[in-house]
Formats: sequence, structure tokens, C-alpha cells
Amino acid sequence: MRKLVTLLLALTMVLGMMSFASADDTYNLDIYWVGNGDNTAIRSGVEKAVNAYIEPLIGATVTYHIIGWDEWNDKAINALQSGEKMDLIFTADWEGYGVEVAGGLLTPLDDLLEEYGQGIKETLPQTFLDGVRVNGVLYGIPTNKELCVPEGYAVNVTAAKEIGWDVVMDDPTITCMADLEPWLAKYKELYPSKYPYLMDGAAGRWPFEPWVKDMAVSNDFISMKMAVQEDGTFDETLYSVFETDIQEAHIREMYDFAQKGYIDPDAALTSFDYNGTFGRGDFLVMALPLKGNNIKATEMYEANHTVDFEYTEITTQPKYVITVHAGGSMFGIPVTSKNPAKAMQYINLMHSDATLVNLMLFGEEGVNYVKAEDGRVEIVADANWYGVHGGAWTVGNTLLQYVTTAEDPNKNAMLQSYADDAIPTASLGFRFVKDDVADEIAAMENVISEYINPLMCGMVDPDDATHGIAAMQEAMHDAGIDTIMAELQSQYDAWKAAQE
Repeated sequence: MRKLVTLLLALTMVLGMMSFASADDTYNLDIYWVGNGDNTAIRSGVEKAVNAYIEPLIGATVTYHIIGWDEWNDKAINALQSGEKMDLIFTADWEGYGVEVAGGLLTPLDDLLEEYGQGIKETLPQTFLDGVRVNGVLYGIPTNKELCVPEGYAVNVTAAKEIGWDVVMDDPTITCMADLEPWLAKYKELYPSKYPYLMDGAAGRWPFEPWVKDMAVSNDFISMKMAVQEDGTFDETLYSVFETDIQEAHIREMYDFAQKGYIDPDAALTSFDYNGTFGRGDFLVMALPLKGNNIKATEMYEANHTVDFEYTEITTQPKYVITVHAGGSMFGIPVTSKNPAKAMQYINLMHSDATLVNLMLFGEEGVNYVKAEDGRVEIVADANWYGVHGGAWTVGNTLLQYVTTAEDPNKNAMLQSYADDAIPTASLGFRFVKDDVADEIAAMENVISEYINPLMCGMVDPDDATHGIAAMQEAMHDAGIDTIMAELQSQYDAWKAAQE
């Protein structure tokens, strides 16, 4: 009997040690994710639910570091550059992907994808993976989402009705920014303390811009024209965009809008709360990248609204497919990750496991949302996780996502079919490698922040001696735009020759 008790005690100790060992082997993934502002109480509950689900699957837990759009560079990118432990980071062609790759900050993913990414390979179209390679190497896994993202406006229909504008989706009466001005003026007259023309902080987005974004340089300061010419060919000339008459005319128009009180004076600041302004309905039109079928406006509304209002969209560009839309939303694995294999296993679940995808997107059922009778999601306002993180377009595989009761049940299929009739640009497949001009690119980023963003938001007189158009152009050349242009032209010519 004594031997049996001793044996049982020994067995208990062994099992206890195994349990402790198992707990010690669980790896915590630090995930840096852009968002609308952290909410610790809501986030901790979502993390708990996610961890209970994924730990048995991949032996990992998560900590989400939700960084606001206005703080992303200061908190996320600085943490990446300073070598902090980081296992996954949101990245995008428009959000520093090329610079992060050039700086050696992201892990090459091809071998990890091969070993741990079966779900990714089975669900993510090859177009996405090929579209984000740099020198043939994969550094980010794109969200499986739309491949066509024309510019346009979300329109506050409730406000439009108040000023007599019978706006409809893709309103044919709006063909340029000048067509908006009568309505902006009427809104301003009705609401003198509000600003009808809304933009995301510091971006200076221009919905009618003629430039293709395939050059993957911030604010498209070098680009080519996007539209097909009358003879069916593309103009593949590279332009220094902010030295063209087209761009100067737009800058002057934005300054005129600002002088008339159409644009918030804080619009050029990265801290400008454009999401809150949208959510309060304190606008007439907001410049946005769109996805067709009112999807973007609905996502914005569901994530941000604090008052009820009607909305619609006006698409202002033709539908084209460009390289950087493949990389419009990605997660990369920083070189500071201590377990890249676990990180890739997690990304794989993001693309293949509907339970994880919807936990990440909406949180826990019964806590953060409830299911309507038709299977769509009703968000619990006091526990709205959907409005905390970056949005559905940042979460894995959109085909696995639930939709809200405000959205079309076929939303996710429509997202991916929207590009079916889109026109490929001449530069589709080209990717600028910035390694040899990294210093010049960094200097141009400073010019963008100091000169270009304020000018594009109408905050500076175009003729101002120190910060106007002429001063900006001088600063661009001092920063090395001519060197960047020469390198870009060389790479594009070589790429084009290889296609023939």
C-alpha cells in the first residue's frame, strides 16, 4: 500500500511538472496593430477569448498592441526600429513597407510560408503574394480582400438633404471638386462652425487625382498618369508630381476651400480626429479610398458613429488594378520576433480559421456582439471591439468574416469580385526597390511632412515664401528627388524590358 501511495505521489509530481513545462512552452505573441484607439478593458477580454482558442492549436497566446493612426510612427515604428520584441506588425505599401524592408526590419517569409502557411497558400490568390515581393522575396502576408480601390467620397446623406442636395450613389453630377463647391457653401452657411470637407489626418487625399500609386513612394511625389489615353495606350512618363501644373492647380483649389472654411484647420495634423468627426456626422463629404457597393462608408459608420445618419458613396476614379493594392494591408514578422514560426502559424490561422478571424474582428459572441436571426452581427455598443482596431480590411481573410446587420450579406464576395472588370495599369507588377536611395527617401519623407501635407490640406498659402509651392520644390530637390527619379526610371525601364 505504501509503495502504491509513493508511486501515485511520484506520478502526480511528474504530471505537475509536465503541466508547468507545457505552460512554460506557451509563447506570447506581441502583435502591433493599427487602430482607432486602445480600450484596455475591451481588449483584455478579447485577448482572453482569443488565447483560450489558439493556445491548444498552436501553443501561443497574444497581446494586442493597438496603436492609434496618429501615434503609429511614434510608437509602433519607433519600437520596431529600436529592436523591441515584436512578433507581428501591421504594414502596408502606403504605411512604410518598402522602408521597413530596406532597413532590414522584417523577416523574409518564403521558408516560413512553405512550412507553416498551408492555409494561406490554399486561400490567398497568388496575385497578392507576387504583388508584395521585393526583389523576389516575401516580407508581408496580405489580407485577402479587394484588389481594386478607387478614390472617392463618403457622403452624409442626412446633411445633403438639409441643404437640398438630392445625392445618389456615384452621383453623376459630381465630376470634379468644383462640382462640390455649391454644396459645401450651402453646408457652411447652415453650419458656420462646422467644416463640410473632411479628410484623414495629414494625408491630403485627392479623390480626383490622375496619378497611379504603383510607384510606392509616399504621397505619390513621383508617379505616372493612371488613365488609358484615347488611343488605348498608357502615358508611362514619370512625373515629379508636385512640379506639375495639375498638382499646383489642385493645391490652389484646396487653399481656396480652406479660406472659405470648408476644411478643418487641424486637417494637416496627424492628431486630427477624422474618425470622431465622421462618427458625429459633422461633415458633408469625406475623401476616402473606396471598395464599391457602399462598403467602405458602411465600415466607417459601423466603427465610428455616435449619432445616426444616412450615407452613400461617390466613386471618382475609374476602376484600375495596381500593384500596391496587393500590399494595401499586410502583417509582417519583425526580425526581433523570438519565435517567427509561431508568428507564421498565427498568420496562417488568420487566413484559414473563421473562429479566430471573427474573434479578431468582432470579439466574443455574447459579450462584444450578438448574432441576429439571419446570422449577421449586431455590435454591443458598450463593448464595441470592432471600433477599436484597424478594421475588417486588416483581418486575415475577408471571405471568412461575418458581416454586420448594416451590411449586405454578400459584402465579402462583392469585395473580391469588384476588380473583375477593372483595367490593369501599365505598371502592374512593378515594385520600386528603395535600397540605393534610402537616404533620399528619408529626406523626402521630411519634406512631405513639412511642406506637402499642409499644402495638400489647404493650410498654407501656395505663394508663401517659406512654405509655399516654390519653397516645397526647392526642398524636394535639396532632399534628392532627382536622384530618386533617376533610380526609379532605371528600375522601371529594366522591368519593362523584361516584360517584352
